[in-house]
Amino acid sequence: MAATERAAATGFLKVRPMAPGQIAQALPLARSARADLTLCEWRAYCKAVLDGAGTGIDCVVDENGYLLGLMVFRRQADLRHGAVLSVAPFIAVDLCGRDTVACRLLARAEDRAAALDCAAVHIARDGVDGLFPRRCGAAFARFLEDGYHADGLRLCKPLPTAG
Repeated sequence: MAATERAAATGFLKVRPMAPGQIAQALPLARSARADLTLCEWRAYCKAVLDGAGTGIDCVVDENGYLLGLMVFRRQADLRHGAVLSVAPFIAVDLCGRDTVACRLLARAEDRAAALDCAAVHIARDGVDGLFPRRCGAAFARFLEDGYHADGLRLCKPLPTAG
C-alpha cells in the first residue's frame, strides 16, 4: 500500500503547516534530531525556514492537538532530477506502534512536491554512519582515510511526470 493510501486510512491524524505558536511545542520533536538544541536556536531556525520561499514546516497533529511528527521542506535544484523537494529533518513519533505518522508525512511530502512542480522527493536522515561498511570501494575508502565519515543518508523517490 502506498504512503498516500496508508495515510488516508488514519483519519484522526492531520498534517498542517506549522503555526508560529507551535514552535515551542515542537522543540521536543526537533531535539530527537539534535539533542542539545535550545529553544532560541529552534525559534531562529524555524523563522528562517518559515520566511523562505518554497520552504516550510509541516506537522502531524492528533485529535488533541499534540504534535507527533514534523518535516522541514525546501524546493531545491538537483543535478539529476531538476527541481526536488528536499526534506530534512523528517521526524515521526508513532505511539500507536504503526507507521501512521510517517505515512502521513510521506504523503504530504509527495503532495508538496507535486504542488511545487518537483520531479522527486529527497529525504535526508542524519546520523546513519553505521549503515555504511568501512570498505565501499577505493574512492569511498579514501574519503574515510582522509577523516570523512558518513553523516547521513539521502533517500530519493522520483515522482511520475505529469501528462
